[in-house]
Amino acid sequence: ALSQAIMLLIGALAVILMLWMASGGVGGNAQPGALIALFVFCALAAFEALAPVTGAFQHLGQVIASAVRISDLTDQKPEVTFPDTQTRVVDRVSLTLRDVQFTYPEQSQQALKGISLQVNAGEHIAILGRTGCGKSTLLQLLTRAWDPQQGEILLNDSPIASLNEAALRQTISVVPQRVHLFSATLRDNLLLASLGSSDEALSEILRRVGLEKLLEDAGLNSWLGEGGRQLSGGELRRLAIARALLHDAPLVLLDEPTEGLDATTESQILELLAEMMREKTVLM
Repeated sequence: ALSQAIMLLIGALAVILMLWMASGGVGGNAQPGALIALFVFCALAAFEALAPVTGAFQHLGQVIASAVRISDLTDQKPEVTFPDTQTRVVDRVSLTLRDVQFTYPEQSQQALKGISLQVNAGEHIAILGRTGCGKSTLLQLLTRAWDPQQGEILLNDSPIASLNEAALRQTISVVPQRVHLFSATLRDNLLLASLGSSDEALSEILRRVGLEKLLEDAGLNSWLGEGGRQLSGGELRRLAIARALLHDAPLVLLDEPTEGLDATTESQILELLAEMMREKTVLM
């Protein structure tokens, strides 16, 4: 409001200054009235066009603070590095964990201690436990968000650290506990999982997970907003499952896939997962 008031004041002063400077020519043989009016209107139009610029400075502080935070992130040394070697992506994956131990930075208590697990190709394994027992941490290690301090993780008897990042992402499909959506259209958020999918394929997968209501009105062009604020928790969860199904990976990691769903929808989603992931290795 203050910036707009200042712009109005400056515009008014500019008009007064122009009238004062032109006043000397009034009363002579010349008739400068039309010319004076033209310059006054030009000045008013110029200030009206520049008025929105002042609003940009209101957000300048936020932009600078955001840029500093982004710079801090890009300057950080990554905790996990990937090799540059080429790795062949396989159709079937077995998973092996041997004495895996992990502690989060600046934490004294171990999140995982001595975890060993064998999951054969095509096998479905559910890990049960109380909240905070390390289920989500285990999935983060499998996606290499972190590396274990001790023990080893093998995919098809090869260390997971030997896969380059592109191969690992193609091998694993994840439904995280916290679903993130970008401030973009429904189509764009789904295409993150499968860039080449057609609109028909996207619409079909939405129907299969019970999100046909999202296809109404603008359909795939619907704007979801940052984090999908207009969607309920259950809709976010089903959208994450839709993305996991679109990403045709041999290893599927599901972190609380039916959280926030009612009993009927939960049963339907589990049946759908069992049907579409019959040949895949699943850990949930």
